Amino acid sequence: MDRALRFKVARLKKGLTQMQLREKTKTNIQTIINIEKGKSIDGLRVGTIKKLAAVLECSVNDLFFSEEE
Repeated sequence: MDRALRFKVARLKKGLTQMQLREKTKTNIQTIINIEKGKSIDGLRVGTIKKLAAVLECSVNDLFFSEEE
């Protein structure tokens, strides 16, 4: 499963819309949209990545990285 799909599945499992996730993490909605579209996360701050993982109750590695990547 690619990063975009892992991220979206994690969000949906928590029952969150993109907007609700944005509100909980205080991040830009475009950031969430870009992650779900499979865009690069290279420009994201570590703090943002950690906040997203925490709200989705996943480890950063499980959410954003896989053994294939």
